[in-house]
Amino acid sequence: MKYSDDFEKKPSEQKEEQNRVEAMLSDLDKDGINDLDQYVEDIRNREIDQTQRLSVQLKLVKDGRFAWLQKIGIILFWYLRPILYVIGEKTRSYFRFLLGVLAASWGVLVESISPITWRRTVKYEFKRSLGQVVCGGFFSTFFTATLAGLAVVSQAIFWLGAAGLTKMTGPILITILVREVAPILVGMILLGRNGILTVTECSLLAMGGQLKSLTVMGIDPFITIVLPRAWAFTIGSFTLGMIFGTTSLFMGYVVTYALGTMQDSIWTFYSNILAAMSVADYVLVPLKFIVMGFMIGVGSCITGMNVKVNDEPSTLLPKGFTRGIMLIMMVNILFTLDF
Repeated sequence: MKYSDDFEKKPSEQKEEQNRVEAMLSDLDKDGINDLDQYVEDIRNREIDQTQRLSVQLKLVKDGRFAWLQKIGIILFWYLRPILYVIGEKTRSYFRFLLGVLAASWGVLVESISPITWRRTVKYEFKRSLGQVVCGGFFSTFFTATLAGLAVVSQAIFWLGAAGLTKMTGPILITILVREVAPILVGMILLGRNGILTVTECSLLAMGGQLKSLTVMGIDPFITIVLPRAWAFTIGSFTLGMIFGTTSLFMGYVVTYALGTMQDSIWTFYSNILAAMSVADYVLVPLKFIVMGFMIGVGSCITGMNVKVNDEPSTLLPKGFTRGIMLIMMVNILFTLDF
């Protein structure tokens, strides 16, 4: 009896389902298909209008000896415009990022002057970020500086001594290691160890809606997140840079002294290095570490906070690393021109 009742209800249910599907199709035919036809018609009208504009531009070309070259150029430019649009969009995206970093950097400098900015939450975030930058990057910096001392300093001292150019040891080490190699390696350590972590952290806050929640509560995310991290990266970069330079020179001296290449004491060696530095070196080398750390901190925060809907960790992290490397090279080139 039960199965017979179900069998009797089944045709009626099928009919209701069929009527519902027909109603949906009629609505789609009334709304969607007509709109689609109108969209296709608009595309055709746009193509006809563009063709007419091309013919008008060709007719405006004055007759002359090189008129045919001008017409060929107009036609090539007309059909290459989609490619040029793509190239221009990518170029504008990079310039947009650089302009955003410059604007955010100016905002950090302006907001840092006000004592109201440094509230308890901002101070706590600054201390936490500074601890992550310095403590987290200390061992990586020390290990990299040791390798640089063994590979760069010891080899430079050895071969300059063999060539009888011992007096050139200080200027060459200052030029190669202190001015060029140390800032780039410290910047890459800072970016790989803390910059990518900042990109991930800020992107999770943006995707999770915490940034909007802070704004609703009357808390400025720029002051709470970007400002303390920017200054933490700045101080951390300067600290790690001094550690890198001192450690690499010391390790290079130890190796060459153990091999018998270097006969001077450690204090004489450091005195010769400091004597080879000019007044500009004492100002520009620390300033190079400071600016590089500041730009990496601001750039990492901006990359993470400006996350898009279709961004994923597989695309966001390479973007953050590429932008960080670009900032490092730009700062290095800028200060190289000053030297």
